[in-house]
Amino acid sequence: MNTPSWGMLVVLGLALATTSRSGTAHAQASKASVSLAQAPCTPKDSTVSCCVKTHPTAPERCGATKLEAAEILFAGRVAMELARPDLPEWKRVCMETYVKCQEEDWLGHCYECFRYCEGQKGEWPRNKCRRQQGDN
Repeated sequence: MNTPSWGMLVVLGLALATTSRSGTAHAQASKASVSLAQAPCTPKDSTVSCCVKTHPTAPERCGATKLEAAEILFAGRVAMELARPDLPEWKRVCMETYVKCQEEDWLGHCYECFRYCEGQKGEWPRNKCRRQQGDN
């Protein structure tokens, strides 16, 4: 995982995405953490990530920081969203490109580019987030 490079962006994104007129960012993020934890553990999960999914409100029990927990839960949310059959194609493109960006350690800030892609309904900003030279 790439915690140091984008963990802070994930926390900010979760806070912004879960803030609404009905409550504060903290209260909404707390509710979001619980619902995001519904993603089951998979063989790719480390012991820590599986523990965080099981105990989203107490990441310290798992040896994880709050930033690491937010990243794990965000990744779970993306996986759950990609599994939805009614997900618009443009959003699927953004999410799949975001996953590649993270997994392949692309140049640029993957989360910022993901948010841009959402705003442009499927247009990934290749001038800001792209594979490193030599990668095909």
